[in-house]
Amino acid sequence: MGSGVCHYTSPPNSAILRCMGLWSILWGGLLLAALILGLYSWHITVIAARSDEVNRLIERRTLESERRRRIAEGLREILVMLNSERSLAESLHYIVAQAAQLTDAEDAIIFSSTAENPMTIVATNPGGHIQYTPGESLQALTQEWATEMLPQKRPLIIPELARYWSDRPQLRPVAMRAHRALLGVPLFVEQELYGGLLMFYERPRSFSDDDLHLGETFADQAALAIANARLKERVEQTAVAAERNRLARDLHDAVTQTLFSASLIAEALPPLWEANPEEGQQLLQELRQLTRGALAEMRTLLLELRPAALAETRLPDLLKQLGEAVTGRAGILVHVAAVDCDLPVQVRVALYRIAQEALNNVVKHARATEVVVHLAEDAAKQQIRLCVQDNGRGFNLAEKPSGRLGLKIIRERAQAIGAVLHIKSELGQGTEITAVYDLAYPVES
Repeated sequence: MGSGVCHYTSPPNSAILRCMGLWSILWGGLLLAALILGLYSWHITVIAARSDEVNRLIERRTLESERRRRIAEGLREILVMLNSERSLAESLHYIVAQAAQLTDAEDAIIFSSTAENPMTIVATNPGGHIQYTPGESLQALTQEWATEMLPQKRPLIIPELARYWSDRPQLRPVAMRAHRALLGVPLFVEQELYGGLLMFYERPRSFSDDDLHLGETFADQAALAIANARLKERVEQTAVAAERNRLARDLHDAVTQTLFSASLIAEALPPLWEANPEEGQQLLQELRQLTRGALAEMRTLLLELRPAALAETRLPDLLKQLGEAVTGRAGILVHVAAVDCDLPVQVRVALYRIAQEALNNVVKHARATEVVVHLAEDAAKQQIRLCVQDNGRGFNLAEKPSGRLGLKIIRERAQAIGAVLHIKSELGQGTEITAVYDLAYPVES
């Protein structure tokens, strides 16, 4: 058996295999970690982007909510203004200022439009540049709208004035160069065309339906202000007409009849004087009484036409004038005894009205021949006492309706100044009405 060399190939080292397996696992883990980190980073980026978008959306919503709150507050303030005693001019100026502020407009105006004059500016924004005389460019800009589109209730929307001018080279925009966009809405009052509201902007902008609706809302507020002013004017005219009719009736019922009686006496006086001087003397005294009564009645009516004169006249003079007027009108002898008291205007006028209504009741209902009007001051009690007493037929207080108009007016006048009212009357014993005013009662002068 011969010897030989035996070649043996050993299997791979297990440590190396294990090492290679670990590297594979490690690289796989690293790749997986990198993938996870990449996905996580992308996810974070997406979340951040969405977060920024949400924040921008929240910011926009917050700004929009704030804008809507400001608009609602502005409209509420306009309604408060319309319910106040402000003039129409003040109300329209306020509406224009609010429209400019709440729509971010640089200028705003309200104008009236007629066939003869398509644009008459009636209100401007106090902080704006457009005055009451519209320039040629403004007239050219709005002429077509005012004459053709306004009657159809169509708005004027110009997002970019530069393009508008370029399309109309025949117009030369001198006064309008500061403005870049314009929104105009029609203004109708009681279904009748009044004019329009124009808002000017310093930058080009597109107008949304919300912008148009807001402009129409301001135009509606202006229309309400104009309608209220017209209604107030009609009410005042009606009141003036009613007061004139009342004064005309009083003039006819009192002064005219008194003067007619005086003229009859004057015609009959000369022959009667020759036949019977004593009777002529009586007629002369009656004529004097009638003319004094007519003069007092005229002065009373003139006081009604000038309330300021009523407040400026001394109360004793007013009471004496009332007495002379009643004597001349109804032939009732009126005695007036009055002291001059330092009273607030409101109190003087109220006491005068109480005496006036009390004397009217005497003429209408009492069948009296004599009345005493007494005004006195009680220094110890710090009171003013006005008393009107007649010798007429009187009435039963228990049976007389409490809502009788004359007495109701007297009670209201007394209550207005805090005076205490006392009424005494018996059948056949006349009537006594007394108003007691406490000087300490707080009444504005």
